[in-house]
Amino acid sequence: MTRSWMNLSVRTWVLLALGAAGSLGAIGGCSSNGSTPAGYDYGSGSASGSSGSSGGNSGGNDGGAGSSSGGGDLDSGLVTYDGPPPSFADGSVSCASANGLTLRFNPMYSGYDGVHQYQIPALVTGVDPASVTWGASDPTMVAFSTYVRGIMITTKKAGTVQITATVTSGGKTTCGSAPLTITQYTPAEWQLGHDRYNNGNALGVGSLLTQFDASIPDGGLDGSFDAGADAGNCPALPAGFSNPFESPPAACTNCHGAVGNGQLFGRTLFSDVSHTPEQTGGYNESELTGLFMTGTVPPGGYFDNSIICYTDWHAAHQWTDINTPAAQKGMNAYLRSLTPAQQLGCFDLYAACDAGGG
Repeated sequence: MTRSWMNLSVRTWVLLALGAAGSLGAIGGCSSNGSTPAGYDYGSGSASGSSGSSGGNSGGNDGGAGSSSGGGDLDSGLVTYDGPPPSFADGSVSCASANGLTLRFNPMYSGYDGVHQYQIPALVTGVDPASVTWGASDPTMVAFSTYVRGIMITTKKAGTVQITATVTSGGKTTCGSAPLTITQYTPAEWQLGHDRYNNGNALGVGSLLTQFDASIPDGGLDGSFDAGADAGNCPALPAGFSNPFESPPAACTNCHGAVGNGQLFGRTLFSDVSHTPEQTGGYNESELTGLFMTGTVPPGGYFDNSIICYTDWHAAHQWTDINTPAAQKGMNAYLRSLTPAQQLGCFDLYAACDAGGG
Protein backbone atom coordinates (compact mmCIF):
# COMPACT_ATOMS: atom_id res chain seq x y z
CA MET A 1 0.00 0.00 0.00
CA THR A 2 1.15 3.51 -0.84
CA ARG A 3 1.83 5.71 2.18
CA SER A 4 3.17 8.74 0.41
CA TRP A 5 1.50 11.79 1.85
CA MET A 6 2.43 11.53 5.55
CA ASN A 7 4.32 9.27 7.82
CA LEU A 8 2.03 6.74 9.51
CA SER A 9 1.84 8.42 12.91
CA VAL A 10 0.98 11.89 11.65
CA ARG A 11 -1.30 10.54 8.95
CA THR A 12 -3.25 8.51 11.47
CA TRP A 13 -3.59 11.41 13.86
CA VAL A 14 -4.61 14.03 11.35
CA LEU A 15 -7.25 11.72 9.96
CA LEU A 16 -8.54 10.18 13.11
CA ALA A 17 -7.65 12.12 16.21
CA LEU A 18 -11.17 13.09 17.23
CA GLY A 19 -12.72 9.61 16.86
CA ALA A 20 -16.12 8.47 18.06
CA ALA A 21 -16.82 8.49 21.78
CA GLY A 22 -18.70 5.40 22.82
CA SER A 23 -19.43 4.79 19.17
CA LEU A 24 -21.26 2.11 17.20
CA GLY A 25 -20.08 -1.07 15.59
CA ALA A 26 -17.76 -3.61 17.09
CA ILE A 27 -14.10 -2.89 17.49
CA GLY A 28 -11.12 -4.12 15.52
CA GLY A 29 -8.15 -4.93 17.72
CA CYS A 30 -5.19 -2.56 17.74
CA SER A 31 -1.84 -3.74 16.56
CA SER A 32 0.94 -4.69 18.93
CA ASN A 33 2.39 -1.19 19.17
CA GLY A 34 -0.81 0.06 20.72
CA SER A 35 -2.71 -1.03 23.80
CA THR A 36 -6.37 -1.46 24.60
CA PRO A 37 -8.16 -1.48 27.95
CA ALA A 38 -9.31 -4.62 29.64
CA GLY A 39 -13.01 -5.37 29.67
CA TYR A 40 -13.83 -4.10 26.17
CA ASP A 41 -15.08 -5.89 23.10
CA TYR A 42 -13.07 -5.69 19.94
CA GLY A 43 -14.29 -7.03 16.62
CA SER A 44 -14.64 -5.69 13.11
CA GLY A 45 -17.63 -3.41 12.69
CA SER A 46 -19.45 -3.05 9.40
CA ALA A 47 -21.21 0.01 8.03
CA SER A 48 -24.43 -1.13 9.64
CA GLY A 49 -22.73 -1.99 12.93
CA SER A 50 -24.21 -5.46 12.62
CA SER A 51 -21.03 -7.52 12.49
CA GLY A 52 -18.26 -8.16 14.92
CA SER A 53 -17.91 -9.89 18.23
CA SER A 54 -20.70 -9.98 20.75
CA GLY A 55 -20.43 -6.94 22.91
CA GLY A 56 -20.20 -5.90 26.52
CA ASN A 57 -19.13 -7.80 29.59
CA SER A 58 -22.35 -9.77 29.72
CA GLY A 59 -22.49 -11.00 26.16
CA GLY A 60 -25.04 -9.25 24.00
CA ASN A 61 -25.37 -10.25 20.36
CA ASP A 62 -25.09 -8.92 16.81
CA GLY A 63 -22.03 -6.90 17.81
CA GLY A 64 -23.96 -5.00 20.45
CA ALA A 65 -23.25 -4.13 24.04
CA GLY A 66 -23.83 -6.43 26.97
CA SER A 67 -27.23 -5.65 28.42
CA SER A 68 -26.66 -6.16 32.11
CA SER A 69 -23.65 -3.91 32.34
CA GLY A 70 -24.93 -0.89 30.43
CA GLY A 71 -22.52 0.84 28.10
CA GLY A 72 -22.46 -0.12 24.50
CA ASP A 73 -24.62 0.89 21.61
CA LEU A 74 -27.84 -0.17 19.92
CA ASP A 75 -26.90 0.23 16.29
CA SER A 76 -26.05 -3.40 15.74
CA GLY A 77 -29.55 -4.41 16.78
CA LEU A 78 -31.40 -1.54 15.14
CA VAL A 79 -31.08 -2.86 11.62
CA THR A 80 -33.67 -2.34 8.89
CA TYR A 81 -37.14 -3.56 9.82
CA ASP A 82 -40.41 -3.02 7.97
CA GLY A 83 -42.67 -5.43 9.85
CA PRO A 84 -45.61 -4.71 12.15
CA PRO A 85 -44.91 -2.34 15.08
CA PRO A 86 -44.82 -3.33 18.77
CA SER A 87 -47.67 -2.63 21.16
CA PHE A 88 -47.73 -0.14 24.02
CA ALA A 89 -49.38 -0.92 27.33
CA ASP A 90 -51.84 1.39 29.07
CA GLY A 91 -51.17 2.42 32.67
CA SER A 92 -48.44 1.29 34.99
CA VAL A 93 -46.69 -1.95 34.06
CA SER A 94 -44.31 -4.02 36.15
CA CYS A 95 -42.27 -7.12 35.54
CA ALA A 96 -42.40 -9.11 38.77
CA SER A 97 -40.02 -11.73 37.45
CA ALA A 98 -37.70 -10.72 34.63
CA ASN A 99 -37.66 -14.22 33.25
CA GLY A 100 -36.27 -14.15 29.80
CA LEU A 101 -36.26 -10.94 27.76
CA THR A 102 -33.05 -9.01 27.38
CA LEU A 103 -33.45 -5.24 27.06
CA ARG A 104 -30.78 -2.99 25.65
CA PHE A 105 -29.69 -0.70 27.18
CA ASN A 106 -29.86 -2.05 30.69
CA PRO A 107 -29.55 0.22 32.57
CA MET A 108 -30.58 3.27 30.50
CA TYR A 109 -29.73 6.94 31.05
CA SER A 110 -31.26 10.13 29.66
CA GLY A 111 -32.22 13.64 30.77
CA TYR A 112 -34.97 16.23 31.00
CA ASP A 113 -34.98 20.03 31.21
CA GLY A 114 -38.55 20.99 30.32
CA VAL A 115 -37.55 22.72 27.08
CA HIS A 116 -35.43 20.44 24.88
CA GLN A 117 -36.28 16.95 23.70
CA TYR A 118 -34.40 14.02 25.21
CA GLN A 119 -34.79 10.59 23.61
CA ILE A 120 -33.21 7.19 23.97
CA PRO A 121 -33.85 4.07 21.86
CA ALA A 122 -34.31 0.59 23.29
CA LEU A 123 -34.93 -2.87 21.94
CA VAL A 124 -35.40 -6.48 22.96
CA THR A 125 -32.97 -8.95 21.47
CA GLY A 126 -33.89 -12.32 20.07
CA VAL A 127 -37.65 -11.84 19.52
CA ASP A 128 -40.01 -10.64 16.81
CA PRO A 129 -40.37 -6.88 17.39
CA ALA A 130 -44.11 -7.06 16.66
CA SER A 131 -44.63 -9.54 19.50
CA VAL A 132 -43.39 -7.14 22.19
CA THR A 133 -45.63 -4.98 24.38
CA TRP A 134 -43.74 -2.08 25.94
CA GLY A 135 -44.67 -0.34 29.14
CA ALA A 136 -43.39 1.73 32.05
CA SER A 137 -43.79 1.61 35.82
CA ASP A 138 -44.80 5.28 35.66
CA PRO A 139 -46.24 6.20 32.24
CA THR A 140 -46.28 9.89 33.17
CA MET A 141 -42.47 9.94 32.94
CA VAL A 142 -42.01 8.71 29.37
CA ALA A 143 -43.65 8.46 25.96
CA PHE A 144 -43.05 5.64 23.48
CA SER A 145 -42.92 5.51 19.70
CA THR A 146 -41.82 2.84 17.24
CA TYR A 147 -38.15 2.92 16.19
CA VAL A 148 -36.82 0.35 13.70
CA ARG A 149 -36.76 -2.98 15.62
CA GLY A 150 -37.39 -1.36 18.99
CA ILE A 151 -38.84 1.81 20.45
CA MET A 152 -37.89 5.42 20.97
CA ILE A 153 -38.39 6.68 24.51
CA THR A 154 -39.02 10.40 25.02
CA THR A 155 -38.61 11.63 28.57
CA LYS A 156 -41.33 13.72 30.24
CA LYS A 157 -39.83 14.35 33.69
CA ALA A 158 -36.79 13.52 35.77
CA GLY A 159 -36.46 10.51 38.05
CA THR A 160 -36.12 6.75 37.68
CA VAL A 161 -38.64 4.57 35.89
CA GLN A 162 -38.67 0.91 34.95
CA ILE A 163 -39.07 0.22 31.25
CA THR A 164 -40.72 -3.16 30.65
CA ALA A 165 -41.11 -5.46 27.67
CA THR A 166 -43.54 -8.39 27.59
CA VAL A 167 -44.15 -11.19 25.10
CA THR A 168 -47.06 -13.63 25.37
CA SER A 169 -46.94 -16.73 23.22
CA GLY A 170 -48.65 -20.10 23.59
CA GLY A 171 -50.15 -19.08 26.91
CA LYS A 172 -46.76 -18.22 28.35
CA THR A 173 -45.78 -14.67 29.30
CA THR A 174 -42.13 -13.65 29.25
CA CYS A 175 -40.96 -10.25 30.41
CA GLY A 176 -37.89 -8.14 31.00
CA SER A 177 -37.21 -4.73 32.49
CA ALA A 178 -34.50 -2.11 32.73
CA PRO A 179 -34.23 1.04 34.85
CA LEU A 180 -34.15 4.36 33.02
CA THR A 181 -32.52 7.14 35.05
CA ILE A 182 -33.59 10.58 33.82
CA THR A 183 -31.28 13.33 35.07
CA GLN A 184 -32.75 16.77 35.79
CA TYR A 185 -30.98 19.40 33.73
CA THR A 186 -31.77 23.07 33.25
CA PRO A 187 -32.06 24.90 29.92
CA ALA A 188 -29.06 26.99 30.98
CA GLU A 189 -26.96 23.85 31.48
CA TRP A 190 -28.02 22.59 28.05
CA GLN A 191 -27.04 25.94 26.55
CA LEU A 192 -23.60 25.74 28.15
CA GLY A 193 -23.01 22.36 26.54
CA HIS A 194 -24.43 23.49 23.22
CA ASP A 195 -22.12 26.49 23.10
CA ARG A 196 -19.00 24.43 23.81
CA TYR A 197 -19.95 21.69 21.35
CA ASN A 198 -20.66 24.24 18.61
CA ASN A 199 -18.05 26.88 19.50
CA GLY A 200 -16.92 27.34 15.90
CA ASN A 201 -13.22 26.76 16.56
CA ALA A 202 -11.41 24.95 13.77
CA LEU A 203 -8.90 22.14 14.21
CA GLY A 204 -5.41 23.52 14.74
CA VAL A 205 -2.82 21.05 13.48
CA GLY A 206 0.26 23.07 14.42
CA SER A 207 0.65 21.34 17.78
CA LEU A 208 0.06 17.96 16.16
CA LEU A 209 2.85 18.43 13.64
CA THR A 210 5.18 19.93 16.23
CA GLN A 211 4.70 17.01 18.61
CA PHE A 212 5.44 14.52 15.84
CA ASP A 213 8.17 16.74 14.35
CA ALA A 214 6.85 15.98 10.88
CA SER A 215 5.47 17.85 7.92
CA ILE A 216 2.96 17.41 5.13
CA PRO A 217 4.57 17.14 1.69
CA ASP A 218 3.90 19.72 -1.01
CA GLY A 219 1.84 17.20 -2.94
CA GLY A 220 -0.62 16.91 -0.06
CA LEU A 221 -3.18 14.14 0.03
CA ASP A 222 -2.97 11.33 -2.49
CA GLY A 223 -6.12 9.49 -1.41
CA SER A 224 -4.25 6.26 -0.70
CA PHE A 225 -5.39 5.82 2.89
CA ASP A 226 -7.20 2.52 3.36
CA ALA A 227 -9.26 2.17 6.55
CA GLY A 228 -9.43 -1.60 6.45
CA ALA A 229 -5.67 -2.00 6.23
CA ASP A 230 -4.50 0.99 8.23
CA ALA A 231 -7.05 1.81 10.92
CA GLY A 232 -5.80 -0.93 13.25
CA ASN A 233 -2.30 0.53 13.35
CA CYS A 234 -1.67 2.21 16.67
CA PRO A 235 1.38 4.42 16.34
CA ALA A 236 3.47 4.93 19.43
CA LEU A 237 2.81 8.46 20.66
CA PRO A 238 5.68 10.78 21.58
CA ALA A 239 6.50 11.07 25.27
CA GLY A 240 4.32 13.66 26.94
CA PHE A 241 1.90 13.77 24.02
CA SER A 242 -1.15 15.94 24.70
CA ASN A 243 -4.37 16.70 22.87
CA PRO A 244 -3.17 18.82 19.93
CA PHE A 245 -6.55 20.46 19.30
CA GLU A 246 -7.00 22.38 22.56
CA SER A 247 -5.51 25.75 21.62
CA PRO A 248 -8.11 26.98 21.06
CA PRO A 249 -10.43 24.10 22.07
CA ALA A 250 -11.84 22.73 18.82
CA ALA A 251 -15.57 22.47 18.22
CA CYS A 252 -16.95 18.94 18.46
CA THR A 253 -18.64 19.54 15.11
CA ASN A 254 -15.28 19.34 13.36
CA CYS A 255 -15.62 15.58 13.44
CA HIS A 256 -19.03 14.63 14.80
CA GLY A 257 -22.37 14.69 13.02
CA ALA A 258 -23.75 13.63 9.65
CA VAL A 259 -20.73 15.36 8.12
CA GLY A 260 -18.09 16.99 10.31
CA ASN A 261 -17.31 20.56 9.31
CA GLY A 262 -13.59 20.40 10.03
CA GLN A 263 -11.41 20.28 6.93
CA LEU A 264 -7.87 19.47 5.82
CA PHE A 265 -6.77 20.00 2.23
CA GLY A 266 -10.27 21.28 1.49
CA ARG A 267 -11.89 18.00 2.48
CA THR A 268 -13.96 17.07 5.49
CA LEU A 269 -12.57 14.53 7.95
CA PHE A 270 -15.47 12.33 9.02
CA SER A 271 -19.03 11.42 8.13
CA ASP A 272 -21.52 9.70 10.44
CA VAL A 273 -19.30 9.62 13.52
CA SER A 274 -21.88 9.93 16.26
CA HIS A 275 -22.08 10.03 20.02
CA THR A 276 -25.84 10.37 20.31
CA PRO A 277 -27.94 8.41 22.85
CA GLU A 278 -28.01 5.56 20.34
CA GLN A 279 -24.34 5.09 21.22
CA THR A 280 -24.13 6.47 24.76
CA GLY A 281 -27.52 5.74 26.35
CA GLY A 282 -25.95 3.06 28.54
CA TYR A 283 -23.49 5.46 30.20
CA ASN A 284 -24.25 7.10 33.53
CA GLU A 285 -23.29 10.71 34.20
CA SER A 286 -19.71 10.08 35.32
CA GLU A 287 -19.08 7.60 32.50
CA LEU A 288 -20.40 10.05 29.92
CA THR A 289 -18.17 12.78 31.33
CA GLY A 290 -15.21 10.41 31.16
CA LEU A 291 -15.61 10.10 27.40
CA PHE A 292 -14.66 13.71 26.77
CA MET A 293 -12.65 14.55 29.91
CA THR A 294 -10.32 11.57 30.25
CA GLY A 295 -10.84 9.78 26.95
CA THR A 296 -12.13 6.68 28.72
CA VAL A 297 -14.76 4.21 27.55
CA PRO A 298 -16.09 2.41 30.65
CA PRO A 299 -15.71 -1.35 31.07
CA GLY A 300 -18.45 -3.08 29.12
CA GLY A 301 -18.68 -0.04 26.89
CA TYR A 302 -18.43 0.15 23.16
CA PHE A 303 -15.84 1.63 20.84
CA ASP A 304 -15.32 1.42 17.08
CA ASN A 305 -11.66 0.78 16.44
CA SER A 306 -12.22 0.83 12.67
CA ILE A 307 -12.56 4.63 12.96
CA ILE A 308 -9.62 5.26 15.26
CA CYS A 309 -7.46 3.06 17.45
CA TYR A 310 -8.47 3.39 21.09
CA THR A 311 -5.08 4.54 22.31
CA ASP A 312 -5.02 7.39 19.80
CA TRP A 313 -8.62 8.42 20.48
CA HIS A 314 -7.88 8.39 24.20
CA ALA A 315 -5.10 10.94 23.83
CA ALA A 316 -7.20 13.26 21.67
CA HIS A 317 -10.36 13.12 23.78
CA GLN A 318 -9.08 14.82 26.89
CA TRP A 319 -10.73 18.24 26.74
CA THR A 320 -9.28 19.98 29.74
CA ASP A 321 -11.23 23.18 29.09
CA ILE A 322 -14.42 21.38 30.15
CA ASN A 323 -13.06 21.40 33.68
CA THR A 324 -15.87 22.46 36.01
CA PRO A 325 -18.87 20.47 37.25
CA ALA A 326 -21.17 22.99 35.57
CA ALA A 327 -19.41 22.69 32.20
CA GLN A 328 -19.38 18.90 32.42
CA LYS A 329 -23.05 18.67 33.33
CA GLY A 330 -23.84 21.05 30.50
CA MET A 331 -21.99 18.89 28.00
CA ASN A 332 -23.78 15.80 29.30
CA ALA A 333 -27.12 17.55 28.91
CA TYR A 334 -26.36 18.51 25.34
CA LEU A 335 -25.04 15.07 24.40
CA ARG A 336 -28.15 13.40 25.84
CA SER A 337 -30.36 15.77 23.82
CA LEU A 338 -28.78 14.87 20.48
CA THR A 339 -31.18 13.12 18.13
CA PRO A 340 -30.43 9.37 18.28
CA ALA A 341 -28.81 8.35 15.02
CA GLN A 342 -27.03 5.37 13.59
CA GLN A 343 -23.33 5.70 13.08
CA LEU A 344 -21.98 4.48 9.77
CA GLY A 345 -18.53 5.93 10.43
CA CYS A 346 -16.45 6.99 7.46
CA PHE A 347 -13.10 8.72 6.92
CA ASP A 348 -13.81 11.37 4.32
CA LEU A 349 -10.09 11.73 3.58
CA TYR A 350 -9.76 8.46 1.79
CA ALA A 351 -11.17 7.45 -1.55
CA ALA A 352 -13.60 4.76 -0.37
CA CYS A 353 -15.74 7.38 1.34
CA ASP A 354 -16.29 9.09 -1.98
CA ALA A 355 -17.90 5.88 -3.16
CA GLY A 356 -19.94 5.47 0.00
CA GLY A 357 -17.51 3.16 1.76
CA GLY A 358 -16.78 3.21 5.47
